[in-house]
Parts: sequence; C-alpha cells; structure tokens
Amino acid sequence: MADDLDIRSSGAAAIDTSSLRSAANAGRALANRLRCMDAPLGLAAGFIASVPGLRAARDVQHELAREARRVEGLAEDCERLSVALDQSADLYELIEVHAAWYLSQHGDAERTALEARAGVLGTRLWGVSGSDAAFEMLLRTGAFGDGDSGGALRMQAALGAGLVGGVWAAPLGFALVAGLQLAAAGARSTRVNAVRAPTASASPSPAVRREVTVTPLRRMVAAPVAGFADAGKRLSGPEGARVRVERYTMPSGGREWVVYVTGTQSVALDGPEPFDMRSNLALYSGQDAAASAAVRAALADAGVSPGEPVHAVAHSQGAMAAELLAREGEYDVRTLVTFGAPTTDPLPADVTAVTIRHTDDPVAALAGSVRTAERGAQGGFIVERMADPLPGLHDITMPAHALTAYVETGALLDASADPRARGIDTLWNRLGTAESVQVTEYSARRVSRGDAGAGGAG
Repeated sequence: MADDLDIRSSGAAAIDTSSLRSAANAGRALANRLRCMDAPLGLAAGFIASVPGLRAARDVQHELAREARRVEGLAEDCERLSVALDQSADLYELIEVHAAWYLSQHGDAERTALEARAGVLGTRLWGVSGSDAAFEMLLRTGAFGDGDSGGALRMQAALGAGLVGGVWAAPLGFALVAGLQLAAAGARSTRVNAVRAPTASASPSPAVRREVTVTPLRRMVAAPVAGFADAGKRLSGPEGARVRVERYTMPSGGREWVVYVTGTQSVALDGPEPFDMRSNLALYSGQDAAASAAVRAALADAGVSPGEPVHAVAHSQGAMAAELLAREGEYDVRTLVTFGAPTTDPLPADVTAVTIRHTDDPVAALAGSVRTAERGAQGGFIVERMADPLPGLHDITMPAHALTAYVETGALLDASADPRARGIDTLWNRLGTAESVQVTEYSARRVSRGDAGAGGAG
C-alpha cells in the first residue's frame, strides 16, 4: 500500500546488529529442530533394513535414508549461515566501535569500554586479542587512509566467501565490503553515521575515460517511461547490458534523454567489468571511475548534445555514477531518480533528485542521513520504507537492496497521493508526448592500459 511509504525531508538508516544476531540464533534453533527430524528418519530406515519381512519396502528405506541425509544437509547449511550472520554482526559492530573510539577522548571511561569491546570482537573475528590488534586488522591495509584499500577489501570479501561459500559468497562478501566502506567513511569524516562531506566537482578523468569502451547491444523503439516502477524495470536489460539510453523526440523538434544505469555486477577489484568493487570504492570517495566513464561514453555514442535535457535513473553503484554525472556539468542533468544509492551527496540547485531507499537496505545505509538543503532543486524528495519487515536467514542475500524490491516501492510511489510524488508527474507527462522514443542498450568493458593505448594511437 502507498501508506507504507515515508516521504520526508531527512532520516538516517542503520545496520541493526542485534537483528543479525537474532537471525543467527533462529538459524541455530532451526538446525536443532531439523536434527530432531533427522534422527527418526534414520531409525526408520534402519528398522526397515533389519526386519526380513519388510525387505520388500526397500524403496521406502532408501527414500527415508535419502531424506535423512537431506535434512542433515539443511541443518548444516543453517549452522553455516548462523556463523556467517554472527561474523557479519561482529564486523559491523567493530566498525561502529572503531568510529566511536575515533571520536572519544583519551583516558575517559567510554574509550576504555570501547577498547575492551574491540578486543572481544577482534578475538571472535580473527583470533587476535586487544583493541590495538583488532583495529590494526582494519587499518593496516590502508582501508582508512588515502591509499589503495584493495587488500582490506579482499580480506573482508574472502571472509564472507570462507564463511558460507557458493551462492552465498557474493552477497555476504559485498555486505562485508560495504561495511568496511562505512567504517572508512566514518573515520574520514570523524562523525558516526554522519552525512558525507560535500565532494568538489571534478572534471572527468581522461585516463579513466580511456579505460572503458561501450558497445551497442540492441536498438529498438519503446513507449515513453510512465512512472517510477516503469523506470525501475527498465534498469533490468538483456544479458550484458549496463547502460540504457532513451532518446525522446518532442513535438517541438527538440530532444530529451533518459539514461538508466545498472548497479554492481562484480565484487572483483580488477578485471574487464567496469561496474565492480573498484568502481564502488572510487565513486564512494567522490572520484571518477570506470562505471561513470561508461555512462559518459554511452551518452556520447547515443549523440546527446550540450544543453539537451538528461534525466537519470539508477540503482546502487549506478546511482553513484549518475550523481557524479549530475555534479560534473558535462551533461545537462535535470532529474535524478536513485534506488538504493550508497551516497546522497550535494547536487546542483537545478537538479531535481528523487532518492528512493529502504530502511533495511544495508547498502543504502552507507549514505547516512540526507542534507536536503543541498540535495538539488526544491521539488526533490526522499522516499523510505521497510521492504522486508520479517527478519530471517534470507536477510543474508540483502533482499531489501534487490532491484525487484525497489520496483515494488516505485509502484507504491506511483499510487501515492503525496503532492511531492505527484509533482514528478509533469516529467512523465511531458515525456509521454514524445513523437518517438529510440532506445540503445550498451554493454561496457574496462580495457587494459595496453589496449587503451593502442586504441588511442589508431
């Protein structure tokens, strides 16, 4: 229902470690209950095998034994997930403890208590004792400094993969990496859960621009975008698509553009995928990245001219790339709609920003609270809701950050009678009058320095 939406000027989101630990306890309890089911199944299979008169029921015996093994496997999965949830909660808490310690005064009781807690968490996470050793596990790789933080990120991503493995590794690793980024931001800003400082607009980096190539995957004609849910759905393109550009030819003969930018596609720190963790780190710290270069390259290939209105719709990492595009001024970005953005930095006064985020989305929580006075034009607003109110083991996959969940929120926003939401109808209605909508969907690839140099020479 649209009543589930909270449309307001500001608000902070936080990662609830107690909920993570409650989910871990629930997982252990479920494992115990599964094992209570496992034992009778095994006994029944053994009984059938031991009674000569029941040997005709051998198929039943095999089925019971198979189910017993399956139940035991589920119990082991629950236990592994519980360990992973506990480890995630410990890591997030250590991040919070470090940020609070950074702000505390030498010699006071609060700092002593924080150091004691850091020692406990460090022991549980890495088997190290003492706050100095625990903090060094976060600090020694340069994660809180100005240098490359790749080592720390690999360590945390490996922790996630080692804990759960398989299909769970990527989401948990990303969650841990996101937590480390939050810690770095907290240490640099010297405030706990503070808004990130305004980032000075910088010209696009020529070196980064040369790193990326885009290739049209398909061109087609489409209907005009017709609301927030429809815009969110257009972020999910064909396999390999990273940027979608729509050209609207208006009755006046002018043109407007809508660009859609996808989220993180890889947790790797290096490789051909521009929408990876390396771009996450750069964009989160306000720097240019391969992902943002891919957006600019797609707009250039599509033929966007200076001064033509551009409206950006983006999810997750794509939202950071779109924010950077709006701040740079290379393109005339008029509207910015973001889903689950890890940043909510200041924007130019002529950009109407609609910031859609879930209060239980750990990625959106990285943005902290929003300084609405600096968040673009007066018609912008923030939309929040809890996407997944029931905690459980499934939370490890971050369902509240999924694009499908944000499309559902977009549909609620479309149905809302709130005047701020209805104020954006002027955009949808104007685009709806377009005489034609031409669409190009692009793949993107980060090229090696050697390839980039060869291309430039040609």
